[in-house]
Amino acid sequence: MLQEKILTIIRAVRVRYAILIVLLLVTVYLIVIYPWMTNWGSTAAEQQMALPGDELILESSGKSTKAITINAPSDVVWQWLVQIGQGRAGYYTYTWLENLVGADIHNVNEIHPEWQTLHVGDIWGVVPPDYLGNLGKDAGFPVLRIEPGRAIVLEIMGAHVIEPIDENTSRLLVRGESGSGNPILTMIVDPIVFTMERRMLLGLKARAEGRPDAPAAFMAIAQLGWVAAGITVLVLFLIQRRRWIWLLLPVLAALPALLMSGDLQAALAAFLAVGIIALGFLIFGRSWWGPLLVIGSVVLLTLLLAPEASVAIGLAFVLLLLAALVVVITGRSKTEGRAAQRLATPTR
Repeated sequence: MLQEKILTIIRAVRVRYAILIVLLLVTVYLIVIYPWMTNWGSTAAEQQMALPGDELILESSGKSTKAITINAPSDVVWQWLVQIGQGRAGYYTYTWLENLVGADIHNVNEIHPEWQTLHVGDIWGVVPPDYLGNLGKDAGFPVLRIEPGRAIVLEIMGAHVIEPIDENTSRLLVRGESGSGNPILTMIVDPIVFTMERRMLLGLKARAEGRPDAPAAFMAIAQLGWVAAGITVLVLFLIQRRRWIWLLLPVLAALPALLMSGDLQAALAAFLAVGIIALGFLIFGRSWWGPLLVIGSVVLLTLLLAPEASVAIGLAFVLLLLAALVVVITGRSKTEGRAAQRLATPTR
């Protein structure tokens, strides 16, 4: 009964309708979201303010200024900022995304004295030095300029500048390039950079203020949703009779995160992403293309817009699984009611 209802819904979302939805979302992104994320959190005055590293931005490119208010002294903010990097404090962002490829990044929640020094030429690393041989040796963002206690200017990642407001409040500004006009950068690279950069600012703010990234109750419920979704996908594969062998696809996708980073959350994210795609085609065939386009767009928008995307996705899993459970229970109740009615009706 449940599968028939889901199949009806899936087939209703035809590819041509899904493409129209995606085009609508792309339009909203270009007109509304892209300008918003270019100068996220900053004021007009901050966007015009001269900052360290401005001389490195090409005249042909526009400037992007992101900013966040942190309720902590500037020296405390600096201690959290200066220790960023792979093999150090992490990036305070989504390790479950970073570790999908085995980056082995792990966020810390303490200030480490041994990571409080940084010099020109040092690198904010993104993967271990021995990553895939020696490919990770120089992989990262070199420090081009540093003003201890105030600013770090990085190649590609731009300038990270602390502006004190008062003795207990600071502004952290990130200045970089924008408006290159390159459609690949606008549609692919810029959203990825913004997603991770904004999460880094929010993560640094939470740590400097001494609080968690999200309310503990929400985080616990969301984690339950991730685990329940993983179990559900596993069970759906196992009941596919002779086609359960396709379970190897999500398992293989999860291995880099598990073996190279030891990150269970990243491994679960990879398992779910590949598993849901594969299951959709196994169960619904070509009818899955339309819903897949819509689901993919919604997930990308969630990553882009949600302050804590992992919690938002986990809560969505909980709601979907609860909705499915309600449908199953309702369907069984109706079936049992019809059966009881037939038994109660006298036959002639």
